[in-house]
Amino acid sequence: MITKFNDGVPESESSFGLVLNHYASGRVWASVASHGGLAELSFQGEQDIYRGAFFRASNIAAFDKLARVQVIIDEGIYYLEFNQTKHLPFGYVSECQLGDVCLQHELVLDQGCLFQRVRVLENPQDRTVRARQLLHGHLAVQMDGRQISPWEIGSDAWLRRSVVDVVNDASAETSIIMGADQPLKTYALHYDFMYCQECTQHADEIVFFVAFNCEPQPKHYASRIDQALRNYERIMKNGVCFDTGNPILDSALNNSVPTVMSLVVEGCPGAIRASEHYWVWGWDSMVHAEALLWSGQTDVVREMLDFYRETADPERGIIHGFDSQFKLLLPMAPSAQCLYVVMLYNYFAATGDQQTLDRHLSFAREIVTQAGEACSQHNSLSAGIGFFPDYPKLLEQTKDDISLINNSLYLQALRALQALCGDYQDQCDRVCADLEEVLWDDVQGYWLDSVAESDLSPRHYYPLFGQLYVSPFGTEPRSDSVARIGRFMREHFRFARGLYMYPPTMPGFMADGNQFGAYYPAVDRYYWNIMNQCQESDAADEFESIVSSYWNEHTYPEGLTHNTLNADPTSDSPGCKQAFTAKAWFCDAIELNLGLRVFTDGFSLNPLLSPKCFQLNNLVLRGKRIDIERTSGTEETEIRLNGDLIKGDKITWGELQVENTIRIRVHVP
Repeated sequence: MITKFNDGVPESESSFGLVLNHYASGRVWASVASHGGLAELSFQGEQDIYRGAFFRASNIAAFDKLARVQVIIDEGIYYLEFNQTKHLPFGYVSECQLGDVCLQHELVLDQGCLFQRVRVLENPQDRTVRARQLLHGHLAVQMDGRQISPWEIGSDAWLRRSVVDVVNDASAETSIIMGADQPLKTYALHYDFMYCQECTQHADEIVFFVAFNCEPQPKHYASRIDQALRNYERIMKNGVCFDTGNPILDSALNNSVPTVMSLVVEGCPGAIRASEHYWVWGWDSMVHAEALLWSGQTDVVREMLDFYRETADPERGIIHGFDSQFKLLLPMAPSAQCLYVVMLYNYFAATGDQQTLDRHLSFAREIVTQAGEACSQHNSLSAGIGFFPDYPKLLEQTKDDISLINNSLYLQALRALQALCGDYQDQCDRVCADLEEVLWDDVQGYWLDSVAESDLSPRHYYPLFGQLYVSPFGTEPRSDSVARIGRFMREHFRFARGLYMYPPTMPGFMADGNQFGAYYPAVDRYYWNIMNQCQESDAADEFESIVSSYWNEHTYPEGLTHNTLNADPTSDSPGCKQAFTAKAWFCDAIELNLGLRVFTDGFSLNPLLSPKCFQLNNLVLRGKRIDIERTSGTEETEIRLNGDLIKGDKITWGELQVENTIRIRVHVP
């Protein structure tokens, strides 16, 4: 198990520490099992996006050797053991002592390559140290339409093969090379049952590699590993740093942005994988981009704005699902495309970059116009089947619908445009009023999932996610009913490890046997913002418990399907690194504890009246760094910026210096 979180880095003192963990770097990703060996190695090149897996081994037994490195000390062969194992988004760093030889070993992914390095730390008896890399021949993933060439042993003793995938008459070839930076002898055992690449000379540092669609130069192996480690250290040091008093929660939050950055696809600015197992998906990339913005990674969001505009389909607009050539695989629903508009607003609010705003504003206006063209015959709301969850028909939606989630996002996009360029206030007012009238259930004191477009008859399903909070305008509808909304949510959605998508005692729960009974962190920001506005101080403890339970497994889960009264035996996907969850939790923590809302003219704070301290360092807004500390006392609540008392809750951009400190004292009797 993970036992320490030094400087935010999860660490296991005496083992690998995890049942299974996934690592990623752009196009390449790997799974490592508890026995320390690779369980899967995948790469996304030009082949179909569902054909990324190239090697697969057991994640239980250590028999399968998938690029398994072993050490040879004075001709005795050893497995590498695991101590002080640090888990990073793109690999691990560990140590072991074999006899009297102390070693450090690392697995690091770097775009198209997997590197494994062994370094001698101490060798008091000057023993000879060599290493070998083993590969079982049966671990190649076979698929219909996949042609795998035999391994060829080159004059350099490197292994080479090509894999050709043919789908719908489209052919894509992937080259694979395995080798090392030291002289090797490579041989096959029992035909191709196992291949062994063994160093012929002893050395204090040895690097093995598996490369896809590239041939890395031996002199660069170690420097690429070192650079990846330095980049991580730099982001952790200079990025947003949380101090909640819980090192597990702090580690989960501090690793959010480095994890997302490990999913950036090299050579295609703006393209970010959804997770280690998913390719580039528009909704997953754009949602909760504030996590990147507030961490100072504004270039990444600017590149996303360019990428999604440049790749947009002429007829269907922004792409949700991309193929390997970044062409249309699945379009984004018109209302869902409003997420681009909100991302543009959040980008400008955080940066003040007028040039980028001017470049994309007309495109954003076109998106909102398109969403509004599907107007209800009864009111100003956008009509059409809900773009989320995956199976809205199980909630009685028929494509003759007025959906809450569609119109929540539509309204936020309208509010964003009103703030950016004006001319939308009347439309904002009409849509908000109609949404509050048509999609509100006054008996329950909460939002309906949808109504029928034909006669406005309500469908009595009550989703956690319907008000999709993705902007500072996300809680404006029915703001006068926030206490009722908060009571409903706390009564119906909470469970030990998350928040239900639908109340388990009401219709809709588990209707699809999966998602409708799940905790889906990507859509929980509305809940935590409502808890902040209701001043539910216990919510901070609940958030801490939820996030910590997953991060103990080094997991940003896609979701957890939960339909029992007792605990689930395991998480749904231990070791998963889902980008939208990492970003959502980052935003949740800040908005729950500080009530941060970022506008074009400044930002506001609504601190949670909690007795617990909360500290946030290196927040970046408009290029200015801000450290925020919340403490409690019996005196009245006050906010001080650089020592000066702030009247109200708003701080304008002109009040900021280059470096800033905000001290908040909240009144807790």
